[in-house]
Amino acid sequence: MNIKTLEKIQFDIKQQNFQIDFKNTLLDSSSRIVIVWANEKSTTTILEKALEDNLIGLYFVWILTTTVALDYFNQRQKKELIGILTVEPVKGDFIDVPRNTTLLNEAYKIWKYYEPDTFPGEANVSSYGLFTFDAT
Repeated sequence: MNIKTLEKIQFDIKQQNFQIDFKNTLLDSSSRIVIVWANEKSTTTILEKALEDNLIGLYFVWILTTTVALDYFNQRQKKELIGILTVEPVKGDFIDVPRNTTLLNEAYKIWKYYEPDTFPGEANVSSYGLFTFDAT
């Protein structure tokens, strides 16, 4: 089996909005599988937009990499949150798999240089960020 990502929808974390027509892009797609790799705030915003546009339910499968608190949604929205699977990544060092620290330190340098405002400090990089690093 050969699975390919045909299209990526970028979400602007500063504006908390999409850079394209979110609804029509998903509706025009031949695939109905949506993978959301984002932090909790952005994931919640994306799910809200998807609920507004009726993009959650029978015709779509949503895979999230972040747990979202259901308390954020009202009763009607909670009933519509079907077809969602949440997958939580595990960092390599959590299961005694070594990490390439030389490469990780270079990645930190690049991050600090190009996105200094978003760099939280080496001790505060989330497990999702480290998982992304491990996966690439």
